Amino acid sequence: MSQATPRRSVESTYSIDICPRCEEGVLAHIQAPHEVEVAGSTVRIPRVQMEECRRCGYRALSGREVRLFDVLFAPHYASITELVAALRSARYMGMFLREEEGESVLGFGSRSYVESLAGDLRDLYLDNESSHVLEGLNRHDGCVPVDVGGRRYTIRLPKIGEGENGVVYDFQEDPGAVFKVAKPRPYSRDHLVKECQVTAFFARHGVPVPAIVDHDPYGNYVVKRRLEGQSLAVIYDSLGEPGSPRHRRVRAAVQAFILRLIDLFARFPESKTSVSPNNIFVVEEGECARCLLVDTGPAPAHDYSRFDFDEYWEVTVPEKIERYRAVGYI
Repeated sequence: MSQATPRRSVESTYSIDICPRCEEGVLAHIQAPHEVEVAGSTVRIPRVQMEECRRCGYRALSGREVRLFDVLFAPHYASITELVAALRSARYMGMFLREEEGESVLGFGSRSYVESLAGDLRDLYLDNESSHVLEGLNRHDGCVPVDVGGRRYTIRLPKIGEGENGVVYDFQEDPGAVFKVAKPRPYSRDHLVKECQVTAFFARHGVPVPAIVDHDPYGNYVVKRRLEGQSLAVIYDSLGEPGSPRHRRVRAAVQAFILRLIDLFARFPESKTSVSPNNIFVVEEGECARCLLVDTGPAPAHDYSRFDFDEYWEVTVPEKIERYRAVGYI
């Protein structure tokens, strides 16, 4: 195994993100008050960094900026005063940004411990957990071990894919599978949980999807079988002129696949998911092309009632690819 080499001052791959709900707006960082229940007392934080989509109104606590769990969950505090003193001694400043960050092992904590936490603290813990893993992976090259409940996944870097809700990696132990880490927000964790729940539904209806190998019941990670082909977002610009055989072949395959999905959504509204070019893989075999669905997680905010494939292919896909490149997804 090659030694993981630390990088210097590398910005997180997910420092800029597309809204996970509407998949259109770019998330803006704002400051807002936030309340957390700790041992029966309400702690009001006057200024916490949050993410907001000004297109659809989505707003959530930014898991990247909350670094509380090592202080909150180690000792037990007799009073809020002691908690505040502990936060100050740990060098937490405004918006709970650490002045210094010590090194620690990458991994996901005990799920029995997560289960014991109250709702607010559980979300903070899970935000910190995935943020810690993603940022740790982003600081290295080569191979990095990640502990998952005593099991080791040796992650190969760099990432092989990224979307609004997660980052995907190869790992050494199983070349036929991939390891996906949720973005540090409750919406993305819920998306991964539901993705695991509905994958079998799509498979039963004949939609090619990657089988789930292992997953976190709280949604911070999932291991899936590797798909063939490449995403439409990656190959779109290389398809050639609209009249070329390859372009027409891939376009026809994507059109048939998406219209089939939309028909399924009409019959089973709860199955509605994204048909973005990042979520459709294309397999080209000689003179044939076929499509696969990458992520089955729900997309309840999407409206396909007036879907027009020509507009999708000629306008929506290029616009989305441009956004993906702007935020570093591809």
